[in-house]
Amino acid sequence: MSKNLLIKVVVGLLFVGVAVVWLLSALDVISVNLSWVIGIFCAALGLVFILKGLFSKNLGIVKKIDIIIGCALLVAAVFAVIGSFVEDTAKLVFPIIAVAITVCALLAVLATGGKKWDQADNENVGYKNYYERKKEEEKNNKEED
Repeated sequence: MSKNLLIKVVVGLLFVGVAVVWLLSALDVISVNLSWVIGIFCAALGLVFILKGLFSKNLGIVKKIDIIIGCALLVAAVFAVIGSFVEDTAKLVFPIIAVAITVCALLAVLATGGKKWDQADNENVGYKNYYERKKEEEKNNKEED
């Protein structure tokens, strides 16, 4: 089974799980706090996106986008869970967002190795432009003669 298919299956199962719990709670079969269900769903989906971003073999920008989406979902999960406990969550919003942005940026840099996805050849170490290569070629030709 390919990784992309596995990710799609996991995401689909997450949606089915939430839909079943929601249906059972609507039918009064079980009593569930929906903010907890949303929190668990967002956390699981966020972890799937972060793991996809860390371990996929995509371009650097795609990895970073996956990690950013995963971190945003984890922040939503934290807010959903905290919102069920604390009445005044306003004072917790900015510190949680600051920590999430910092961790997200760190993961994105670690996943891509700090490389730009569109780095030009002339930015690489040891790059020689056309004129330098031509001079070196002429020098090698003179040494052979």
